[in-house]
Amino acid sequence: MGHRQLLIAVALVALAGSGCASTIHARVLDAETRQPIQGAVVLGVWTTVEGLFGLYNHKLVGVGEAETDAEGRFTLERLRSSGLDGEGDGQAVTIYKFGYVAWSNLFLFPDSAQRRNQRVPSEILLDRLPAGATHQRHLQFIDGAQGWTVSEDLMPKFRNSLEQERELARKGERR
Repeated sequence: MGHRQLLIAVALVALAGSGCASTIHARVLDAETRQPIQGAVVLGVWTTVEGLFGLYNHKLVGVGEAETDAEGRFTLERLRSSGLDGEGDGQAVTIYKFGYVAWSNLFLFPDSAQRRNQRVPSEILLDRLPAGATHQRHLQFIDGAQGWTVSEDLMPKFRNSLEQERELARKGERR
């Protein structure tokens, strides 16, 4: 291997291990029909861990939003983030469309059990909100799935998309 090739290889290895930001590309589909879901709002929240073990804290790195197109596709810039063992990689992605169960890369609805594989797959299947599920419980799940308390001005599309869900929760309606 020549000197120039060695430098290029070292640079690529350094970039790969540096936690560089990348892009999330995925497609959102109806779980039953496998048809694309247009207009689903995607929220990404990235955090990092600072400090020494036992004295650490989480710091908000940034928030990103996207919306699915007619083919159910979206692109979301991934920010540099980090987590602790067992706490994921500092990335929380939530996808919401009224009438469907919100999808989270961290947790499962309705019991908020932690998802084993927290990667964002290239195809995400959304289930219809089941009969008997309360809109209040669904909103609690969505708020917890974000993985971080984020001010509403940082995520206007996502918060605006929840308005119908909030209204039904205020009325105490079930699906």
